[in-house]
Amino acid sequence: MHRQWLAPLLLLLVVTVALLGAAKAGEDAACGAATTDPLLHRVLNLEPNQHLKQLSEISDTEGSLARTFFSPAHRKAAQQLKLWMTDAGMEAWVDAVGNVHGRLLPATATATAATAGGAASKPAVVLLGSHYDTVLDGGAYDGALGIIVGLAAIKGALVKALQDSGRAAELAAAQQPDAEDGDVVIPPDLAAAALAAGGSGMGLHLVGFTDEEGVRFGSTFLGSRAVAGTLLLYDMLQSKDKAGATLEQVLREEGGVSGPSSSSNSGSSSSSVEEVVAGLALDAEYIAEYVEVHIEQGPVLEARDLPLGVVAGIAGQTRLWVTVNGTQGHAGTVPMRGRRDSLAAAAELVTALEALCNTPEDAGGVPEEENLVCTVGEVKVWPGASNVIAGSTGFSVDIRSKTDPTRLTVVYNYIDWVAQVCRRRGVACSVARKHDAAAVLSDPGVMAGMVAAVRAAEPLLLAALSPAEAASPACGRLAAGLRDVPVLVSGAGHDAMAIAETVPKFAMLFVRCRGGVSHSPLEHVEPADVAASSAALAAYLWGRVAGGPAEVEAAMREAAAAGAGAEEAAEAVTGSRGAAGHDEL
Repeated sequence: MHRQWLAPLLLLLVVTVALLGAAKAGEDAACGAATTDPLLHRVLNLEPNQHLKQLSEISDTEGSLARTFFSPAHRKAAQQLKLWMTDAGMEAWVDAVGNVHGRLLPATATATAATAGGAASKPAVVLLGSHYDTVLDGGAYDGALGIIVGLAAIKGALVKALQDSGRAAELAAAQQPDAEDGDVVIPPDLAAAALAAGGSGMGLHLVGFTDEEGVRFGSTFLGSRAVAGTLLLYDMLQSKDKAGATLEQVLREEGGVSGPSSSSNSGSSSSSVEEVVAGLALDAEYIAEYVEVHIEQGPVLEARDLPLGVVAGIAGQTRLWVTVNGTQGHAGTVPMRGRRDSLAAAAELVTALEALCNTPEDAGGVPEEENLVCTVGEVKVWPGASNVIAGSTGFSVDIRSKTDPTRLTVVYNYIDWVAQVCRRRGVACSVARKHDAAAVLSDPGVMAGMVAAVRAAEPLLLAALSPAEAASPACGRLAAGLRDVPVLVSGAGHDAMAIAETVPKFAMLFVRCRGGVSHSPLEHVEPADVAASSAALAAYLWGRVAGGPAEVEAAMREAAAAGAGAEEAAEAVTGSRGAAGHDEL
């Protein structure tokens, strides 16, 4: 009886394996029909990868990468970014805190936008950005990728708009005849005309944020908060570096921001710095949306063999500093039962945090989809000698979750647990709240537009690949990856959080990185994925401001018509499940 089913089952198994093999072979197939477009190959593929390499070589240290606020390498990188923005036909400048701006307005609005009293005719812009500072011994892609891909996408969208409007010959004529592998230079008048031909009436504004990591002053989002107009609100001018200099002093002494020379009142200088910083804010009324490209800094995309993902929101974060003061004593003479060991108490508190954040939901813990993560990353012990009972121990606590109520509940419960343990052990404890950032949700319409752009980017990507890259077996997988766009939640903070305080209409695009590694020299993004992200963002900008793929605008209109507001986005995010580091929808 069983044998009569054996042959059909074996046949079904063979057919299934064959079909799966055929599907896999299709994904691994070369993109043989692709035709390389020389200009798109340069602006979407060669240039961004070359620029990332060049930027990674601008460092304050030999043999590693470090660019911190106002360092020599930081200033050099700013000037290099400004030059590349100028090559894209943009008006470029570096502001008082070191943000590098590139702005491009359509030809019909260029003259009126800069005139006094011409606010009524000032066009809205799509704002793009990321940061060009690094952590110490950092990687070449964190932050820098977003600026370089943003620049490549702007040039790619302009190239397509010029080709569509029959002005490709003018662009070709503007290039140096001996620079086939060099950067494409788009004259400002041609770039402005390309935007005008798109008919949207909108412009583009790219910012390389001066400082996101906070290495020098210990305060994150310095650049993006200046652009958002919230830097003074957070009292960041009084942040101090390790030498004791405040940001206000550094801007005055190193940045050249000074008070009126006619006044001897020191308060006048301070007011002048505040006025200059306040004047750096972009007018949120004229920002249509903010879009940021960033490496994923996690393993989800790589695990799914997908190059890109759209971000639904950024997890909220709380940072604490816990101080435990016990009684210092001789390691050999103080009995165990009589000790008030600050390090032993701290050790219990560290493991208690791990247990609190690891408790399964069925045991009273936080649901997995909340993506709760808790970390102790720094411990300081005094006096730190092998034969001395530690008198004082301090440690950092980092708590992140997808939704704010969960995060705040965990913070409250942990602080309560700290008090209980310290009372039981007879040690004095204090908890300082160092940083709080609320969770932010992406705009459903911008998200929908980004998803549509990624799916519409395949022709741009194929045109940007070289014949050798198109003939590679990996090409089929890369192209197929653009048709399957996951939606993720970021566990890491980004400049988008600061911008969202005044421009809540935003979304992010994540790019696969090897091993999920970041903040490390091992950080790596494949050149083909750089090209894919450039093509996807170019499709978004082309469709949004330059008359390109209708899918982008259609998806955004559909999301708006469906009433996809923040409440629905929050519900969708809360109902998602995914891998550690990011929740996948």
